[in-house]
Amino acid sequence: MIYSKDSYEYEINVFALQEMEECVPMTLKERQAVRTWVSKGHELESNPWHYVDSDGYELNYLQAYRIHYGYCSGPWDYWKGSDSNPLWDERDNCFRTKDERF
Repeated sequence: MIYSKDSYEYEINVFALQEMEECVPMTLKERQAVRTWVSKGHELESNPWHYVDSDGYELNYLQAYRIHYGYCSGPWDYWKGSDSNPLWDERDNCFRTKDERF
């Protein structure tokens, strides 16, 4: 479902996005994709590919995004890397893939 930006449901969705950003490790691309999805009025707990879990419930956008783009590892594995080269970017306050490091 798509909500109007003036609706109460849209505001709840934005709040849920803010909570997700604080709790879930994401790359900058993932963060941008999730923000774009929500800013267009879509529910955070939906996805354009209609991927569902084993119980038949639709996956949230981030989960589906990761499946759709075939991630075998990601920022949730950041502790596997070197302590001297973390994937967390303090400036942008997000995780980066090794390819996004500069």
